[in-house]
Amino acid sequence: MQEHSGQSLAIAGIAALGYAIWAAVLVVLLWVAITIYAFVKWIGAPNDHPSATTLLVIVVGLVTFWPLMIALGMYAIGRSMRPFKRRRDELALPTEGAE
Repeated sequence: MQEHSGQSLAIAGIAALGYAIWAAVLVVLLWVAITIYAFVKWIGAPNDHPSATTLLVIVVGLVTFWPLMIALGMYAIGRSMRPFKRRRDELALPTEGAE
């Protein structure tokens, strides 16, 4: 029963590496977004405190946007790999009298 364990472990390793890379990209995006917010805040109103609501919206927006984009990308790739469905009349065999 262990004849396919090598392939399974390779797929699991690639998937784990992929998820780690996606997490690292998400952390980098959060860091960039908060840095941009800090620069804008520093230029616009340096005496005011940072807005917790704005930071929350940035974090929630990125955490929601990132998996949504991954899901849409997977959908687009999967859709292009699926064969198109044919209509029933295209599947029927031609008759002798039809030309």
